[in-house]
Amino acid sequence: MNYYNIFSEKFMVNIIGNILVFIPYGWLGILDKRLNNLPLLFFLFISWISMIELAQLYTARGTADIDDVFLNTFGMLIGYFALQVAKWFNLANIRLELSNYSEVNPYSYNR
Repeated sequence: MNYYNIFSEKFMVNIIGNILVFIPYGWLGILDKRLNNLPLLFFLFISWISMIELAQLYTARGTADIDDVFLNTFGMLIGYFALQVAKWFNLANIRLELSNYSEVNPYSYNR
């Protein structure tokens, strides 16, 4: 690597794009309380991203790079820790919303 390749537009779009696009995945704990657990979220996310990269490898669509897995996971971790900071500062009552989250029974209806 030389100086000019690091600051090229293609390199920056790849690095920044792979991180920024996956930051919202760290906020999946708001949608499902089970995903507010970092080890479970981390395992599921690595599994999802690995399957996508393997599909790209076998179908020859796009490029299958291991750096995409690392960058996407780093983006998800940034989002997860941003959620934890938002809960800590109680921004937009996120802590209140997550604490009142009752267990969801798929067979119950509002009667």
